[in-house]
Amino acid sequence: MNPTQMSENIPPEDIAITPLISVKRSHGLGNVVCLLPVLDRLSEEGCQIQVITRPEWTHAFSVLRPAYTFCTDSDTQFIDLDQLTQDLEPTEHRTDEFGRILGLGRPFSYPRLNVPPVWTRPFENLQGCLVFAPEAGHPSRQWPKEHCMHLSEYFADDKFVLVGTSTNSSLPCDRDLRGQLELHELFGLLAVAGTIITMDSAILHIAAALGQPTVAIFGGINPGYRVRSDQPVVTLQSKMDCCPCNKNETCLEKFPCIAAVQPEDVVQAVALAHKIKQRHHLPVSPQSEKDSLVTKTSAYKSPGVN
Repeated sequence: MNPTQMSENIPPEDIAITPLISVKRSHGLGNVVCLLPVLDRLSEEGCQIQVITRPEWTHAFSVLRPAYTFCTDSDTQFIDLDQLTQDLEPTEHRTDEFGRILGLGRPFSYPRLNVPPVWTRPFENLQGCLVFAPEAGHPSRQWPKEHCMHLSEYFADDKFVLVGTSTNSSLPCDRDLRGQLELHELFGLLAVAGTIITMDSAILHIAAALGQPTVAIFGGINPGYRVRSDQPVVTLQSKMDCCPCNKNETCLEKFPCIAAVQPEDVVQAVALAHKIKQRHHLPVSPQSEKDSLVTKTSAYKSPGVN
């Protein structure tokens, strides 16, 4: 069967009576995380769940959701969420979007992940570390390299760990684990971290699903479309008039909004991250409007870490 013919094969109105629900989501690791609450709802309603996704993700998700089948291909009819969402402009949280497509009503809880101890054990020496994920999947969500360098220099004397897939740029750190972790290892590391700094990327969704204190740097997407109000995430976004544009860019792909968030803003957000229990949004004024820059007064310290 052609995988793009899903909407003809399984009409949304028939989902509730279909014993096996098979969906495809291979675009965006964070999207698979956001899909989980919808799958959990379907499972609670008595459906068997099958998810077609990337081979490097199947093992970790199979452990985290053992009742579901995660695979790379299927002979059964399936709903291709990749195709159904590829041209959608953001208008709601990604989980709500998936739920609507699959014929389910709100509300949905935020994704919740519980990592087995065997995944965290190799990273016990990094307990309470500050994790920084400096990359994103699109230029509109990518922080400038000089900002990443300045932030890394600020925390260079701390237990500062880099994660991601790209190793093109050299940044000061205590441990550079970019390109070295399988998905279950990434989950294990993030579960022991003290605070996580990330772009609008998969790391954001994983960290928030783990309930970890998180600082998220946003470009033009409304943070409310990515982070639930009851997740402990500090979101940073420019106060530019065009922001959030939600993919309706007028900047000719220059993306000044993401560059407007300065390293000093992130330092302030890190200090706040452990004090919040819900999403906290920090609008960022243009640099010219700021009275002064933040100066380093003390090294980052996670609770209970000397």
